[in-house]
Amino acid sequence: MEEPKPYQFGRAAAQSPALLNAIDRLGERIARSLRGIVEPLCGVRPVVTPRPIDQTLFLMWDASVAPFTSLSLYRLHPIKGVVALRIDAPLVSCLVDRFYGGAGGIGTGQAREFTPTETRIIDRLTGKIMAAVTSCWSELVPLEAVLLGRETGVDHAEIASGNAEVVVQSFDINIGEKESWTIELVYPLEGLNGLEAVTAPRATEETRPADPVWHRQLAERMEDVRLPARTVLARPNLKMSEMLALKPGDVINIHIARNLPLIIGNRVFAHGTIGEQDGRAAFMIEKLA
Repeated sequence: MEEPKPYQFGRAAAQSPALLNAIDRLGERIARSLRGIVEPLCGVRPVVTPRPIDQTLFLMWDASVAPFTSLSLYRLHPIKGVVALRIDAPLVSCLVDRFYGGAGGIGTGQAREFTPTETRIIDRLTGKIMAAVTSCWSELVPLEAVLLGRETGVDHAEIASGNAEVVVQSFDINIGEKESWTIELVYPLEGLNGLEAVTAPRATEETRPADPVWHRQLAERMEDVRLPARTVLARPNLKMSEMLALKPGDVINIHIARNLPLIIGNRVFAHGTIGEQDGRAAFMIEKLA
């Protein structure tokens, strides 16, 4: 009979520390980006505090979310599944009020829809947030964000099944009010597991000192490599009819340019002129290419 194992309800099975640590390291970088994104909207320097990564079941996260909230659903290729960006509704209302010169601190009350102005703020805010997220993630793996849609509650959003495991990355936002509000990123754990760059720690590249003997021997061998060198005296053009009419004894008039190329391999190495030296035709280099 197997020994009983402890289990904490609402928590998923333990996952690779490398996976969570990699995302957790991004928290402070994303938080710094959020400060720069929120400040132009609220007019003050916000305090953004990243929380530790939370690995849980989707149904447990769902139960903790307010009925009315801002949800933006994304595909973050190559992460499989839906990634959700959640912003507390009171934060949206407060940012709108601050943006237009108000004092902030406005709640949504019993609202169930965002106003057109709030929707524009959400569009602007989420676009900049996802750009910052993909930029921060680039040190792990390049991501491409594609917006799938927006909802005002988890009940209307198709994110994941209740028993699906998710990784929640939360940030507390305080813009000088009595309370802090939350911005969250919800990743599907199954989709994250497919990212080799995240789940596997990066191997440290060893830098070896240059071997002077090897370099000297390589240089000596390279000096003996032979390359074909040639020049082109002329490139006459013939019509197809003229070419077909050619026969032995015909003369083709050519014009030899004064400046001719010296071609080594497939590259022009220098330019010069054709002359004579010791009774033999010779090429004199006048300018290196």
